[in-house]
Amino acid sequence: MRRGVLVLLGLSMALAILSPASKAKTYRVPQDYEKMNDALWKAGYGDTVLVSPGSYATRAKMGSGVSLISTHGPDSTVLWGRRWYILMLIDCDLATTISGFTFDGRGANACIACTTGTPVIINNVLRDSWDGINLYKSNPLIQGNSFTGCNRAIHMDYSNPECVENDFRKNGDALSLISSAPVIARNTFEHNGKAILIQGHSYPTIGGSLEAANDILHNGTQIYNNGLRVEGTIYTADREVAIATHNYWGTDCPTEKRIRGEVVFKPWVNAAHDSLLERCPEPAVPEGSE
Repeated sequence: MRRGVLVLLGLSMALAILSPASKAKTYRVPQDYEKMNDALWKAGYGDTVLVSPGSYATRAKMGSGVSLISTHGPDSTVLWGRRWYILMLIDCDLATTISGFTFDGRGANACIACTTGTPVIINNVLRDSWDGINLYKSNPLIQGNSFTGCNRAIHMDYSNPECVENDFRKNGDALSLISSAPVIARNTFEHNGKAILIQGHSYPTIGGSLEAANDILHNGTQIYNNGLRVEGTIYTADREVAIATHNYWGTDCPTEKRIRGEVVFKPWVNAAHDSLLERCPEPAVPEGSE
């Protein structure tokens, strides 16, 4: 009798899981909810908040597994806030996605603040905030985003994100690392105060192959390495060497002039990212001079 009750209970639970009422939901802004905060508060794991073009005052926390997607992309869909953060993510997993927005962070501490978790942040424009993205003990995928006018475009503390195919222009520090080990591949850094600032016990992967080469161009400081060495399980106060090979530095003949600290940047790649160089090319000999 007890076994039969358990079987019936299991069947009823399975039917509940498969019932239409339990399926993921889509909440539309402004059609279903005029305010972004209300839609994100309502959404649960597996749900999508779909946002039509417009400008939305936002200061909200996102739950894990929620997809926040704009229908027409960042050119027409703006999230803005003037205090603290625009979006806060806490312990969000890879099913959490933010895609297709312009974050106007004038007056905000961060456009996106993320504490723990592994969310996906793709194809957004983040501008004019103290931090474009602030990470603490987080390992997100950050891909295809554009950062401009931020004091720190991405600041990471004890975090290991994948930063891939992003564009960093006219920020203070494009990437600011404290005791972090990000993968930094196929990004463009141009006209930032510092392209990459390394502090604490950090071990970034910067380029490393032709396929992963970054364009690190015309920044005040290309890489500022103030990192510290770990020896086994011991955290030392000794300086660490940063490895930044297989990147393009805006010329076929880069120098250490805009590098601070110990940085290995040989070999580097050419502008086309199709060959490696370990020394400056020989000057071309004018025709008829021989």
